[in-house]
Amino acid sequence: MVGKCKDCIISARRSYPVINAIVLRGPHKKDINIPWEYINNSGSNISLNTRFESIKEYNIGERDIKLVDDVFDKQLVDVDGKKIRRINDLQVSPVNSHYRLIGVDISLKGALRRLGLEKIASSLKINLQEDYIDWKDIDVTTSRDNMFNLKLKVHEYDLKKLHPADIADIVEKLSVKDSVTILNSFDDEVAADILEEVSQENQMCLLDEIDSKKAANILNKMSPDDATDLLSCLSDSKTDNLLELMDPEESNDLKKLLQYPEDTAGGIMTTEFAAVSEELKAGEIVNKLKEMDKEAESIYYIYALSKQDNLTGVTSLKQVLFADPDKPIREFMTKEVISVDVNKKQFDVIETIAKYNLLAVPVIDDENHLKGIVTVDDAIDILLQSKF
Repeated sequence: MVGKCKDCIISARRSYPVINAIVLRGPHKKDINIPWEYINNSGSNISLNTRFESIKEYNIGERDIKLVDDVFDKQLVDVDGKKIRRINDLQVSPVNSHYRLIGVDISLKGALRRLGLEKIASSLKINLQEDYIDWKDIDVTTSRDNMFNLKLKVHEYDLKKLHPADIADIVEKLSVKDSVTILNSFDDEVAADILEEVSQENQMCLLDEIDSKKAANILNKMSPDDATDLLSCLSDSKTDNLLELMDPEESNDLKKLLQYPEDTAGGIMTTEFAAVSEELKAGEIVNKLKEMDKEAESIYYIYALSKQDNLTGVTSLKQVLFADPDKPIREFMTKEVISVDVNKKQFDVIETIAKYNLLAVPVIDDENHLKGIVTVDDAIDILLQSKF
């Protein structure tokens, strides 16, 4: 015996790839790639049709993958089911003098078979079903760390049925190239929703590869606080270039936010909120809110401002809807506004939100000017990031 078969090598280019070579664990635990042409196969025994010393070793190509190392136990991204499936076994079929990979088994039965426990399960009369996925329905992609990823092939319209957060989970597991292709298939608004759900590290990788104009358009649609967080991690030249390509109004908002330290209220606030003159009537506010709906991130509260733009009061959306349409907001608003200073530390801001059970807290400067709001979902995001 010259060694034991440790793995098999196939080419990922083909729909049903043949086994091109086996990985033989030889003396001194050295692995040798034996081309299939030197193999005589008969059942569970493998023999060579030539002298071991005369074998020319198989050179692994860029798209070659190893079944044990790269396929067994790997996670399969199921786009339709929005979940990860584990490959427990393989379905291989003899074709002429070769063997072809025709599918993968994702069932519990496949896992028990590999562990040698299938007969025990049968003796206990446990009815287990096989669940195979055709290999031609699987895409092999390269991840950011040059490892192989497996995902079910999916049409573009299938992806568009998913929630942006689910698409972001898929994007996280793909190569930058494949991720960029996915983002480019969506309009700017949906692409922005997806990018907001991606980790900051991967956001930076994607922005480096996406066309600058497309990237700027996506930033236009992102919430200001998320866009600011992302831009603050980029180089100054990259940030300046993207800001130059953005919508002037959105760009100016982000430039202001970038001035604040990221661990302060100013650094985590959004500039999308609902603020009206304290003289405005309830009916007029409702009409104004209809225009603002797409701009304001969260209309939890309506903030009242004086002629000098000072924060003078706050009311809930519910109070506005049920108020007399002809009554000015100053007559039914709460004048004792709970707010935080723009320089207040982010965890102090979170404590304020929790203490007063707020959905959002206004952020003011030294002159009591309303600069933005910090929402409860942003507070939760910060807590989750600090936890991990």
